[in-house]
Amino acid sequence: MSYIKRGKKDKHIHINEKKDQIIYLSQGKERKWSNPEEKVQAETYLKLIYDYKYPPEYLRVCQKVQIGSSTREGDVMVYKDKDAKDPFIVVECKKKKVGNSVFEMAIDQGFSYAAVTNAEYVWATSGDKNAMFEVDHSNINERVKNRIPELPRFRQKFRRGDRNFGKWLFQNPIISDTLLYGIVLLLMTLILSKVAVEFNDQWNELSDKTWTKWNWRWDYNWYYNIILAVSSTLTLLLGMVFMRSHEFFRTTIAKKWLTLFLIGLILIIPSWYVGVNQDNLTLTKVFDWWSFVNYQSYASKGYPIMIYLWPYLKSWPVQMLLIAALIWLMNRK
Repeated sequence: MSYIKRGKKDKHIHINEKKDQIIYLSQGKERKWSNPEEKVQAETYLKLIYDYKYPPEYLRVCQKVQIGSSTREGDVMVYKDKDAKDPFIVVECKKKKVGNSVFEMAIDQGFSYAAVTNAEYVWATSGDKNAMFEVDHSNINERVKNRIPELPRFRQKFRRGDRNFGKWLFQNPIISDTLLYGIVLLLMTLILSKVAVEFNDQWNELSDKTWTKWNWRWDYNWYYNIILAVSSTLTLLLGMVFMRSHEFFRTTIAKKWLTLFLIGLILIIPSWYVGVNQDNLTLTKVFDWWSFVNYQSYASKGYPIMIYLWPYLKSWPVQMLLIAALIWLMNRK
């Protein structure tokens, strides 16, 4: 049974030959049936229902798309929601046996609609030709690396393709910026902590000198605060160079600098607070955390670096959540 006969039988479409009319019943949309492109559009609409399992209420035909000052129509739009507020797939249809140049124009048109609606997939079809793509919004002109053999079916539609989850993860500016800060912060802290351990004897000599001269001694909390200040500064500087979320959301320069300033505070204050209160936060306390005795205790176990790393590891998840929330809030339109 053809898609058209099955669609008529299941009351997804109604065709009135006398009036030269096709009605997409779930939407109540009427179109001219004798138009060769309409026949391809109707079959494509029904393929989305029967082959890809999308309920009709998630589909819209001839949906208006605003591009600049002009209003155009997407042939078929697939949405993530029944209210048609969150576009998922843009489908552009051409009549059968069109030339390659016309078909390429349909692909470009589909991508232009995806760009303004933030849809995730494009399908260009003439019935006898098909081209399907996952949209890379950071490189909207890509047509090779993002070509796919099949569209996701309805049960997959919120999963964004398991095989591409990693790709999506790093294309999301908020998540990628947060991961950038988190990874750089941990690496900087790890490197500087190893340096502090390597120069531990020199630190202690300096502490002895200050005690002799000024009756004031450095403890490991001071070394930790130096590590905190340097690692946070380097992390913020690298974030300023590589972060993408502000460009992605087109925030103002003033807003960008305010966001960076607040991120700087987030990088410093939670770690500083944990360092100051480390003794109170250590449930199985035997020694004062920042004491020489505690350092020697960890050194005897082979990992003295933990005296610096452990407070950072406690504050790190909170910092990442705060950074992600901040970037999201500062870039809300």
